[in-house]
Amino acid sequence: MSQTFAVRYLRLGDDRVSEERLQAETEAGLRQQLAAQGFTVLSIRGASAPTFSRSRNPQRGRFALFCREVGTLIQAGMTVVEAVDTLSARERLAGQAGSLAAQLLGELEQGTSLSQALQRLPDAPAVLVAAVRAGERTSDLAQALTDYLQFDTLVEQLRRKVVSAAIYPALVTALGVGISLFLLLVVMPNFARMYTNLRGGGASGPTSWMIALAQWVSAHQAATLTGVTLALLALAWWAGSGAARRHLLSLALRVPWVRMKVEDFQLAMLYQALALMLKGGYPMTEALQVASRSALDARLTVALQQALLRIEQGGAVAQALADARLCDEVGRRLMAAAERNGEFHRAADVVSRLHRERFELFVERLTRIVEPVLLMAVALMVGGIVVMMYLPVFDMATRLR
Repeated sequence: MSQTFAVRYLRLGDDRVSEERLQAETEAGLRQQLAAQGFTVLSIRGASAPTFSRSRNPQRGRFALFCREVGTLIQAGMTVVEAVDTLSARERLAGQAGSLAAQLLGELEQGTSLSQALQRLPDAPAVLVAAVRAGERTSDLAQALTDYLQFDTLVEQLRRKVVSAAIYPALVTALGVGISLFLLLVVMPNFARMYTNLRGGGASGPTSWMIALAQWVSAHQAATLTGVTLALLALAWWAGSGAARRHLLSLALRVPWVRMKVEDFQLAMLYQALALMLKGGYPMTEALQVASRSALDARLTVALQQALLRIEQGGAVAQALADARLCDEVGRRLMAAAERNGEFHRAADVVSRLHRERFELFVERLTRIVEPVLLMAVALMVGGIVVMMYLPVFDMATRLR
């Protein structure tokens, strides 16, 4: 079955990047077909593929795309300036003013290195700047960009897993609240009037409370609808502005078990960034300083500074990280082995993988627990309203007998 792919490629002998939507059965087959025709493929993605991470953080997405395309052009034989100039020309012809390539091109033409040009951008990731600087030191910029893309892919995979796990509970909650509001705002007022006319009196118990609420809603429909609309708009703003994520994360961190799993996510990013820096030739202290700029909470940031201070004073890396509670016994032994063989970047990569697997397992288990519990809660909420609506019907049937 054919699929539509958005493809960006460079023709041999051409000075600009082309972008088209092409039909193919698989991405690998399309890539082989274009390579056989002499095209240098920059990127291929599904035309209708969801991009949760880019919509949430477009700056991260544009840096990742820039690194992928520049790395491909450098591997094809271009210099850094030629690669950035090619991307800038393509974006200029497409009418994209102020693009990332255009911002960097002016700096590069003045003799500035790519790492210095990136550093002058206020939103450039610190890990990217350090990776590019390492690639310039080793004269292997393409490999440095590839390593950064692996780090960026890891972070995005973990975040997408969290987003994917949250989509189903959010839909179930929204559906349950929507049905409950419909019953309370539309069905219950009509039912209350019918019940009052047939029975000639009030109900008792929870049903009387529901009928009283429904009658109040019926008498103040405009105020009720306005209040519900404002509440929904406030909820949408709360979620869209990022405040919801911060508040929920703050609440979650108060639970020790959840806090440990969130730290697994942060430590996975920390050690992956550390592996990237060490592979690029950075000393341990400088690599830790760069890695500390990843998304760490206050406790981990302080702990990392303490570990860094001990290492600068001549302490063992493995013991300093373990004493700061930045690794468990397995991580400590891996880093201790790296102190003997010098393969710190491999050990950091393994530690990152261990923390990543723990966090992914936590998300999977939490999803399996939350989904049935949430379904049951929504069913009880909607079912409770329906049962309270029908209790008076059973009462009237009993009286008629």
